[in-house]
Amino acid sequence: MISLDLIKNELEDIKYYYSRKDMFDKAFNSVGKNEILQTVEKYNAIICSAPPKVYELYVTLYIECCTYEAAAEALCYSVNYVYKTHKKILDFFFKAMNKEAA
Repeated sequence: MISLDLIKNELEDIKYYYSRKDMFDKAFNSVGKNEILQTVEKYNAIICSAPPKVYELYVTLYIECCTYEAAAEALCYSVNYVYKTHKKILDFFFKAMNKEAA
């Protein structure tokens, strides 16, 4: 069973990766592929089957590296709505990953 804490930590790693993607891309040619890319690929594959609003917020928060406030402004949502929908992202990944593990 995959814990919610592990999912949160991996999502933070994904956000870190996308915030410094250019560095990772440059290092790929000289150092090699970092393991975070496997995590990114796994989460991106799973999110493709999410409801549209969950998918949209995942992209905004983790790929575009927005804060809740910036995401709310960019998507014309309230910060409270972004917070609630973020919980749906976590729940979506938790259910999807634990379904695979079962």
